[in-house]
Amino acid sequence: MRVLVLGATGGVGRELVTQAVERGHEVTALVRGEASLPPAVRVIRAGVLAPGALADAVRERPTVLSALGQRRAHPFPWSPLRSPPDLGARWARLLVDAARDLGRLRVVAVSAAGVGDSAPQMNVVMRGLVATSTIGVAYRDLAEMERILLGADLDVTCVRPVTLTNGPRTGRVQEVDAFGLTASISRADVAAWMLDAAAHPGREPRTPQIATRTDGGT
Repeated sequence: MRVLVLGATGGVGRELVTQAVERGHEVTALVRGEASLPPAVRVIRAGVLAPGALADAVRERPTVLSALGQRRAHPFPWSPLRSPPDLGARWARLLVDAARDLGRLRVVAVSAAGVGDSAPQMNVVMRGLVATSTIGVAYRDLAEMERILLGADLDVTCVRPVTLTNGPRTGRVQEVDAFGLTASISRADVAAWMLDAAAHPGREPRTPQIATRTDGGT
């Protein structure tokens, strides 16, 4: 596949780049500023919201993998945002606009468990954080990103992983209808799942929720 990776310097994004190269895909990363990426990756240095940058980057790359998300000054949930509060909505609109000239695209984008119609599944602690902290800003932006992408004429999967960890790739990923307080999934597993999903175009727009199996199954 010829793939464009957005958010390539983040946790899931770096895994996407590394694993895509391992699978033999032709990988381009749209990154702002300096970034250390594998030599096989073509790097386009521009911000995703810069005028014309996304439209130029996606040209001749029919598969877009997005690991873009809000960044905070610190992990503390009430830390100020370093990203625009509408980052997801803005890049989604830019991609939809670009797709009008390019034809159908395959898009797999990271969202989060608890976004959109999965909100009722959140535990009381997470609901409090979403209601009072900058995590809520991010979740509302992801919901708008999903709405824009899923409403366009694109082949879209907005995957909703549960709590992310830095653990290894396990291959024990499952789609879940609900999730508990201790549910988690590694960033490496999310990236592997996204690459598998990208290789199967033509599905209806989806918002699957994924977590790691805890029974050791595959």
